[in-house]
Amino acid sequence: MNPNPNTNELKDWKTKRDMAAYYKCHLRTITNLMRRGILPYRKIGRFVRLDPVECDHAMDKFKHRGLLDNEVSQP
Repeated sequence: MNPNPNTNELKDWKTKRDMAAYYKCHLRTITNLMRRGILPYRKIGRFVRLDPVECDHAMDKFKHRGLLDNEVSQP
């Protein structure tokens, strides 16, 4: 039982390197996405941490639809 319902649950914070491995991209890509304001992150002292759930949600707007998703069945 949570004594204070207003506190956030402990998140699974990741480093930029962890997120680059997660998205299978270069570390520079993660840095660029952070600088452009696309990936949300927290800076704690000199450490940068990202929440994978928040990042996935932010990346959803870049999802491309495939051709099969847009096809209409023809009789």
